[in-house]
Amino acid sequence: MSDQTVPVPQVKAATYQAPRVTITPVQSVIPSEPVAGAHAPGGYQNVLLNTRTGELSFHESTEHREPWNPRWKAVNDVPKETWNRWHPGTPYLPGSGPHMWFQPVPDLLSWHVDSGFTGHPYLDVEDANALLELIAPYAQELLDGFFEAGGELDWSAASARAGRQLCRLTSRHREAARSEVDADLVDFARIVEQFPQVYRPELLGLSLDKLAEECEYQTRFIGSNEHWYPEVKDVFGTPYRDGSAGKYLQVLGVRSWYRTVLLQGDPRPARDFGDWDAEQRRLDASSITSETTDAELDRWIRDEELRAAQQQGVRLFGTKDAAYNHRARLREQDWDRLAVVGAECARLEKYLAERRQLVTRAISWGYGDSDIAGRARVSRQAVHKLSKKADGQADDPELA
Repeated sequence: MSDQTVPVPQVKAATYQAPRVTITPVQSVIPSEPVAGAHAPGGYQNVLLNTRTGELSFHESTEHREPWNPRWKAVNDVPKETWNRWHPGTPYLPGSGPHMWFQPVPDLLSWHVDSGFTGHPYLDVEDANALLELIAPYAQELLDGFFEAGGELDWSAASARAGRQLCRLTSRHREAARSEVDADLVDFARIVEQFPQVYRPELLGLSLDKLAEECEYQTRFIGSNEHWYPEVKDVFGTPYRDGSAGKYLQVLGVRSWYRTVLLQGDPRPARDFGDWDAEQRRLDASSITSETTDAELDRWIRDEELRAAQQQGVRLFGTKDAAYNHRARLREQDWDRLAVVGAECARLEKYLAERRQLVTRAISWGYGDSDIAGRARVSRQAVHKLSKKADGQADDPELA
């Protein structure tokens, strides 16, 4: 990564206008005893949080109450719809790291309830409702902490801390931790404010999909090694808890930070040109050819983005990449065609030389110019000129 710094935009990513958490009361729980032919129950109780509606509910998998299909030799054999019914939502794991933070926030999150063993039996109706009441404030903190840029939710350090608290409160210990325990969770906005060299303005020219991919790399690697600004960990990292060398650092909110810069508060829906063009087929209908100049291509890009904004109120991103790639494909097609045509011309070259020889022979045999021309598929004038070559006249280009 370059150490060159550039002016950094002043960014405040908007937080989610979150719904209020509503608890769905638990009316009954299922038996823990497995039915004949089913697997042992294990931990089958979970808490679900719908991040779009705020619904907080208690869920029990019925996997141990349904006979296991003998055709299922492994978990991967279970039909997806069956598995999703048993285990809905995206698990929020205690050790959640970059893979969770760089993905868009799922609509449904899940926490495993640590129950069903000595000293911690499966929760009954009363216990399940009490657990939901206990974790509801943290579920609200989680929702309120999300960043939102262009209609897309993104994780913040505050949301991630609340998620970890839910992990602790659904564990066997049922105890929240002090805030400093989660000091390894840091918003990108704090990092770029202190270390402006991490800002990469070139990302703003990418499509939304490519921008998300590049933001993933920053989420994964900032502070990790000499190529990704290790000085960041010196300030924001927290020492490993086992006392060994190294520091924890989890970077959150990278995608929403860049999207906030990119969208500039414009309320119009943001669309990737690739997705847009799959519906509109604008490139196929365009006048872009392999001969289109950069200036002509840039003019088409400006016109297309303006047309989309005026006619459908949509902001397009990645139009330049798509248009230039389209022209590059057309040029590649021409380049490949040149090889085919070149090979065909080389193949025909020997026939052109042979035709000239045969025409010359036929002239010497006394055939008429018209007869020779008809058979050789050339003009009579070309044959006539060849017959007069001995008199110092030039060949006709047709037989040259």
